[in-house]
Amino acid sequence: MQFDFAETVPPVGQRGVPLQAGQAPADTFFILHAADLDYVDADGDGRADLDANGEPLIATAYVSEVHRFEIRKLIDTSSPCFIDLPGGAGVEGRSLFPGLHVTQHANKVKEALGLPNTPGAALDPTVPYEDAVIALTAERRMDLLPRLENEVKAIASSDATVEAGKADFEYPATSAAGACGGALTQIPHPTCTDDESNALRLQMCQELWAEAGPQFYEGSDKVFTLPLNGQFYGLVEGMNPVNEIGLVGGSGFYVDENLVGREAYLVNYQYKDLNGDGAPDYPAGVTPSDIGFPYMFGRARTLARGVSTTALRHHTVREINAELAVFPELGTDDVQF
Repeated sequence: MQFDFAETVPPVGQRGVPLQAGQAPADTFFILHAADLDYVDADGDGRADLDANGEPLIATAYVSEVHRFEIRKLIDTSSPCFIDLPGGAGVEGRSLFPGLHVTQHANKVKEALGLPNTPGAALDPTVPYEDAVIALTAERRMDLLPRLENEVKAIASSDATVEAGKADFEYPATSAAGACGGALTQIPHPTCTDDESNALRLQMCQELWAEAGPQFYEGSDKVFTLPLNGQFYGLVEGMNPVNEIGLVGGSGFYVDENLVGREAYLVNYQYKDLNGDGAPDYPAGVTPSDIGFPYMFGRARTLARGVSTTALRHHTVREINAELAVFPELGTDDVQF
């Protein structure tokens, strides 16, 4: 399946932040459903009745779940486990700072180089050229974080389940700012940059990712396609702020379901189960739904060699839209692939 989401498709909402028009609420994920349709034929003439837009009126839709995913910010700088992993050449040939919270990268680099913790300190002509390059590169990385977080949206795996006794994963609280060191029982606060705190943060985050499972997504600002945890399916269409000119977009995933001849597809959002009681955590006033709540819908058109394409649209916000292409039986297609 190839999914191209328009640049104007928003990520899911955040707690305490007002929703944009058509935005899925916080603590939700998306479910792609395939559908077969029965149409309204009130006059019995054997043809489907049409609505005001000339579309056939649907009497009944028979849906089946195809895939779960999330649309979210590429990175989350507020995450306690937005960290650097071991590996890579760094200051004086050493590895970078494993377990360091990425937001503190430039500060830590300048500390290691003995430079003042001020912007542009590396431009002092007395600073050795190699050190200046390292420090300025670190500052550039920090400058890009807000843009990557607010402008680039990832299509990623979702750990959401509705299974009694298994809550959807959330990070625990961090230690208080200033409470640093290696003897903590909580994830060290992001501002803790000492070696003991970094080592403890790395250990705790890796243990938490193992607990959360391979579908829980934690993005990376270094290589978009290699998240710190979870599965990366692609990006919502847009521009790459790293180089200011590169286009990003397009996502894809493989599914086991036989989708040949399916008449329509819909994307619904559903609430996560954060308390582990086996049911989605619906806000007050929301009527429960077994299949979630409508987000986008579209009828499929079959093209050459069984490939189908579907233009999906939000029911009220025209800017929220996507194009879905389904390529069946790739394993036996010796013509196109």
